[in-house]
Amino acid sequence: MPSDREITRAAVSGEAVTRRFRTPSGTVVAIADVDLAIPAGSLCVIAGPSGSGKSVLLSMMSCTDRPTSGHVRVGDELVTDLGRRSRRRFRRARIGIVLPMPSDNLLARTSALGNVNWALRVRAGRHAATSRGGEARGLMEAVEVDHLAHKRVHELSGGEQQRVALVCALVGGPDLVVADEPTASLDATSSATVVDALRVLARSGTTMVVASHDHHVIDVADTVIRLDHGRRVG
Repeated sequence: MPSDREITRAAVSGEAVTRRFRTPSGTVVAIADVDLAIPAGSLCVIAGPSGSGKSVLLSMMSCTDRPTSGHVRVGDELVTDLGRRSRRRFRRARIGIVLPMPSDNLLARTSALGNVNWALRVRAGRHAATSRGGEARGLMEAVEVDHLAHKRVHELSGGEQQRVALVCALVGGPDLVVADEPTASLDATSSATVVDALRVLARSGTTMVVASHDHHVIDVADTVIRLDHGRRVG
């Protein structure tokens, strides 16, 4: 179990986190009694084979689900105590999310820059999107997608879409960015560009938590949490 001091300094922490699901054939334990403390400003990878519980644990960190028992804290907020609407507001303001399928992260009929500006408006408000336009451009330059700013999403490759999605998740300065298998649907070349983007963005100071079994992603992590059948191992 993390110490009180570790939890205080952690961007994300969990104590005895357990998630059970009821199915017609009985109760399935997806996450079982997991403790964690992820340092602020780090890149953490939740690793493990398919079905190990990576996405389930990530969903509880990102406030899209709640544990059956145990506690999850993001920064100084005990998010397991928040109601549905409060979790939604907290998520919009303080958490960036990247889904596995690149196209699911973006507005299809909008340009790459339009998507980033939209994400900034959602997180920080309409006025901020105007006054902080340089931030959007700077992040796009950092992951080398600034030349794609005026291209529509359907004109981008999967890897390009996912890099733009990472910028959307990070713009506006959230406390935490979570990415669920961001390279899973990409070819080797596109996957490599996304890994490079993760490496670059991890230096921004925002805490990034990535669920992945891709060893290229694991290799660039500051910390790794390994799961097997819902339990933390190693």
